[in-house]
Parts: sequence; C-alpha cells; structure tokens
Amino acid sequence: MPQPLVKRVGWITGDQPIEAWLLMGSPARCRLLSTADVEKTPEWQSALYRISALDEPTSPAIEFDDDASVGLALRLAPVQITPPKPGWRVTLPRMIAAIMRIRPEESDLAALFLNGYIEFWTMEAIRSSITVPLVDVL
Repeated sequence: MPQPLVKRVGWITGDQPIEAWLLMGSPARCRLLSTADVEKTPEWQSALYRISALDEPTSPAIEFDDDASVGLALRLAPVQITPPKPGWRVTLPRMIAAIMRIRPEESDLAALFLNGYIEFWTMEAIRSSITVPLVDVL
C-alpha cells in the first residue's frame, strides 16, 4: 500500500503484522477496516454473529441459507496487513480476489483514500467511474 495512504488512516503502524477486515462494497471495490472499527460498531458485530451462525449445522440438511446471508461472509473478511519492506502489504483472500477478477501478476488494483478509509478498486471500476460526463457529476 502506498505510504501516504497508510499515514492518513493512522492505525497501520509498528513493525508487526496487523489484523484487519476487508469490507466488499461491490465486486469491484472493497474497504479496509481496522479491528477497532469492527469491534465498536454494532452493525459489524451483528454481521459477524450472522456469519458465525453459518458454521452451525442446519436441520434438516435439505434447507439452505439464502444467498445474501452466505454472501455476507464474503463481504466482510479478516485479513492481515504485513510490514515487509518497502511498505505495508495486504493479501486479498482468494475468494475476494476471484470475485474482483484479480489475477496475480496480471491485474492492477488501485488503492485510494476515501471517507477516511483505504479502498481497493479494480481498474475496471476506476475506468467506469470516470465515464460519466463531468457536467453530470458537477
């Protein structure tokens, strides 16, 4: 991750790996959350409870959880931020990388600072975001 973005969030510090969360907002965009953000927000605690409930066996086995509930487990995923030189690094979980269509050595991912968070966008999402004429945005 670019050092200027890391400095702006303020919680990515030290020389040890940091546990964090990746929140997927869309198949082309996700946001990095601190563990403190997740722990202090009731909505995230509720989401984690619902995700952990997916590990429990259902009865009868023929019943399936709805797709949105299962998808929730993919939208809020634990990650580790590691401090190798020259900078901090986040490895996307394989499932999230597949959903975002990120291929190692082939795909680019943009790291942006938005609304106080580091976000990762696919190049396709970046391109799509600038196709709207400026007069419609302004």
